[in-house]
Amino acid sequence: MPHFERTVFWIKHFLPNTNEAHKIAAYSHDIERGLNGEKDRDYTNRNFIDAHQKKSAQIMADFLKNQSADKNLINIVISLIGNHEFGGDEEQNALMDADSVSFFETNAEMFVNKRAKIEGYKKVKEKLDWMFSRISSEEHKKFARKNYEKWIKALDNYK
Repeated sequence: MPHFERTVFWIKHFLPNTNEAHKIAAYSHDIERGLNGEKDRDYTNRNFIDAHQKKSAQIMADFLKNQSADKNLINIVISLIGNHEFGGDEEQNALMDADSVSFFETNAEMFVNKRAKIEGYKKVKEKLDWMFSRISSEEHKKFARKNYEKWIKALDNYK
């Protein structure tokens, strides 16, 4: 839950006119992983990552339709979640950046201290590097840099 909460925090920081759709998308952007569990992940494979974001968008679209949500809200949520890994427009980039900054605050420790033991240094390093490099704004990178450097240094223990 902390990752989703911090993603909401950061999207509100990065988008001054954050609305309900932005908050819903930020909180639920990785719902596919929550429902399907954490399997062995191909963290930097574009097809794998794209499938994840599309599945997450579909899950939320179905959920919101079942709740009789406004069609415009659903379309915005789908657009945001369906592009949160690679970005695109200003709002999609803000969610992507918020996801990455939150990752370094809340999830990077688990990758370094747990996943590196199982999956190895190289795979986790690629994940950390990718999560940092995809941040679209140099201003937003400032919020992640310290944690990125901290976890890269800690990962050296698994070389």
